[in-house]
Amino acid sequence: MQTTRTLVMIYSLAPSRQARDKHVFGSRNQQAAVTLFDRLEGRIQSVAGKTGLPMMIIHDHQQRGTTFGERYAAAFTQVFSLGYDQVISVGNDIPALSEHHILLAKEGLDSGQTVFGPSRDGGDYLIALSKSAFEEKSFASMPWRTDRLHEALLLLFAKTSPVNCLEYLVDIDSAEALVDSMTQALDFIFRKFLRALLKSLVKIEFNRTFQLNSLPLLFAGPRRAPPQITPYMH
Repeated sequence: MQTTRTLVMIYSLAPSRQARDKHVFGSRNQQAAVTLFDRLEGRIQSVAGKTGLPMMIIHDHQQRGTTFGERYAAAFTQVFSLGYDQVISVGNDIPALSEHHILLAKEGLDSGQTVFGPSRDGGDYLIALSKSAFEEKSFASMPWRTDRLHEALLLLFAKTSPVNCLEYLVDIDSAEALVDSMTQALDFIFRKFLRALLKSLVKIEFNRTFQLNSLPLLFAGPRRAPPQITPYMH
């Protein structure tokens, strides 16, 4: 029997798959994208480790199911079956995610809440659920990978528990999202890595999915605070 009730589950596509699917730097710069997502995955493992909570890394292809929702729901079921009764799930593509966000989610779970971290594309970068609030079939049927996901999750879980939301963060799905992420509070080490990676790409002819006129934004510091959200309480 587990002595720690809560586990951090890093659930995502493998870095090589993300690089292939997202074309952040254009189709001719896949190796740079692999480098980016490898670094992001290493970063989120470090962030999760700093919380002191047990951690499990699960890639999408390791789960059963024909849809993303079925595979993601199966991952939660797998963790709950190990004896944990609280799961904080995060992706590996959120540059501004810190251990503070994960610990806030744990505080919410410990007080009986379901906690979400909304992303600016309408999804969620963090989903924190208790075993008692989770039902695999309804969770799998959510509109995953659409801009309706966050609102659908709020409606589903508000039926059974208080729901709370963290601040908005950006997940990296495109060149534009990468630009947007640089307006948030990134840690110094990752910002330094990203600047070096981008400078190396300046020497390469960017294709039209990543325009050179975006670079001044990428080398700037945070310019605005993330939008505020009022906690959604049942």
